[in-house]
Amino acid sequence: MENFRHVEYTENDREIVRKGITEIARVLLGTDTEKKLSMLLCLDWFMDPYYGQDISTFHDELVDLLQTVIISPNDDNVIEDAISLLMDYEWPPFSIIEQNKDLIPNKFQDDIAYLLNMDSDIEVD
Repeated sequence: MENFRHVEYTENDREIVRKGITEIARVLLGTDTEKKLSMLLCLDWFMDPYYGQDISTFHDELVDLLQTVIISPNDDNVIEDAISLLMDYEWPPFSIIEQNKDLIPNKFQDDIAYLLNMDSDIEVD
């Protein structure tokens, strides 16, 4: 049986995202794991095209920040959620991860290999 995690985000989390990458980084590079998990869940809402949120002004910096979260010492759930955001909404290359794969815990190496090679399964006609 999988461990159940309950994570929520608030309007305050949305406001942090709306303020931009500096404020997002303050949370994701901070020390509060619960705040990081809330922010990552909130970012899922912003990154999902279904919801029509415009993050174009800091999109590239956000992709770099998520990669930095993955290669940094973090709770496994934080790393897992950051990997999921990249898998769900982004596309390789992920140069920060490629250059720092050895910093990522072994338990995530299969996901990282998939993430870095997601574009290799595409057939071009």
